[in-house]
Amino acid sequence: MSHATDPQYRPRPSNDDRDRDDDREPIAAGRTYLAEPGWRIGVKSGSEREFCYMVAPGQDFYHRLHDGEIFLHRHEEKLCLACASRRGLLVGEPRRLRELAMAPPRETEGLSFDVGWYDLKRS
Repeated sequence: MSHATDPQYRPRPSNDDRDRDDDREPIAAGRTYLAEPGWRIGVKSGSEREFCYMVAPGQDFYHRLHDGEIFLHRHEEKLCLACASRRGLLVGEPRRLRELAMAPPRETEGLSFDVGWYDLKRS
């Protein structure tokens, strides 16, 4: 039996894994959803200078993406998570399933319809 399936298995708290000299605060736990399709997730790594494609409020310049920073990208556009959130790309709730716009009429409930490709007129 593996540790993951063992009923007595309890993962260590995340604080045990953190470096004791690291004084950065973890972000609030919560789920984040992407509101617009077509975006990909990336992690900035290395010393190459890359910039966010949005100007933050109160700034008049494009800010840098830092090493290890998570960002969204689509084609040539890159957005830090803060700017993506301000733009409305990140939301805190999943997309709702669509509700049925109209129930079928009661008089057609017992009827069956067979429609096939042979019912269509050929051009």
